[in-house]
Amino acid sequence: MKRFFLLLSTAIVTSIVVSSCGSSSYSGAGGTNAGMSVYATGRSANQYDLVPIGNRITYTIDISTPEGKQKLKNISLADAKQLAEVEASRKYNCDRLIDPRFDYLVRKKRILRITVDGRPGNYKTRDNQYDLKTRQEIDLNIRH
Repeated sequence: MKRFFLLLSTAIVTSIVVSSCGSSSYSGAGGTNAGMSVYATGRSANQYDLVPIGNRITYTIDISTPEGKQKLKNISLADAKQLAEVEASRKYNCDRLIDPRFDYLVRKKRILRITVDGRPGNYKTRDNQYDLKTRQEIDLNIRH
């Protein structure tokens, strides 16, 4: 019985100490209120379209090359697909692949080759800006 009361009192003291360690100032950095608020909702005021920029491309990572062997060493299939898509985007200078399709060769739980093909695409803003000098709409092309 004494042990139960000892454990109960230790738990109560620990919870009081932990709850007292929190900050009592919710008004911003340094405890000052500048009258500004930041709303992190994960939404953007910008809207983009993914526009195709050419014919379909193909990119392969194979263990027959030293670089490919290093990249495919101890990697899951999902990670290999993502890696192939990122590398293809870098090689062909595009933002993303549209409708990527994957082909892979696996032996004894090891990925020997992965190929991705898809259509390269770049992001383009939906909003047009108006140029006051030429009195024409300007189509902005935003790239990351």
